[in-house]
Amino acid sequence: MRLREDGALSAPPAWLDELRLDPGPPFQAMGTRALDAREWLVVDDAREQQLRLKARLLTDVPDVVRASTPGAEDAEREVLALVAEATGEVVPDVAAPLEAAARIVQEDLVILQRLDGAWTVTAGVVCFPTHWTVADKIGRPLADVHSGVAHYERELRERVDRFHDRLAADRPVWRRNWFVSPTDELHLPAYPPGMVLPDSIEPDGSPMWIRSERQTLRRLPRTDAIVFTIRVQLAPLGVLSARPDLAARMLAAVRSWDDVKRGYTSTGRVLLALEEWLADLTGAA
Repeated sequence: MRLREDGALSAPPAWLDELRLDPGPPFQAMGTRALDAREWLVVDDAREQQLRLKARLLTDVPDVVRASTPGAEDAEREVLALVAEATGEVVPDVAAPLEAAARIVQEDLVILQRLDGAWTVTAGVVCFPTHWTVADKIGRPLADVHSGVAHYERELRERVDRFHDRLAADRPVWRRNWFVSPTDELHLPAYPPGMVLPDSIEPDGSPMWIRSERQTLRRLPRTDAIVFTIRVQLAPLGVLSARPDLAARMLAAVRSWDDVKRGYTSTGRVLLALEEWLADLTGAA
């Protein structure tokens, strides 16, 4: 396992057991689970550091990390009220309520509203994206937002639309995805210019990280909008040395992917390097 800055070994985080590591097909699944509203938001020891980073991004690159459309204001205020209630924070009435809410939680926040028969992104503060920006998605329906996602049209589009229509205010849900990335940078709208992707992985897992988004969907009872939260969590790939069971499941999942899924997820050599590393770790042929 990778050493922390204080010299201690990084322990596998509990959320690794929440990863969906089933072989495909299907290669995409909603994978939603019922959510206790008391567990809507997650707080950990990185809170202060991440909130400082959010504040800096909102100051330095506001046009990249926040966006809104006319008509989203009431939903933004409702999200702020829910966040204030969940956190116990006292937040005064402000001109940018969704931004105010995002500044006090580690989650990114996106508002969806049904416009012209389609669920549409109408506001968002997304400081920690994984290869996208809210500025590019604002005003677009979900089908367009997910247009580049592997197998979305065939496996998920109709199910996603029906799911949003039927989501009840008293039944929030959560799901989790995962990626493997050569950086632990939280603000990752794209890989930095000039970054060379590794074609091999060291025995300790470096330089790769498991990057996972804990996502929740919650219907807003007053405005009937939906708030989508995204909480990025990271762990060095090397923590799988202590969880060979998860490494074996990850290897089986990756080996099952077809060319479309593989091309969407990573460049060819990085994915091959991941397979080789997982096979060495687990002793798989």
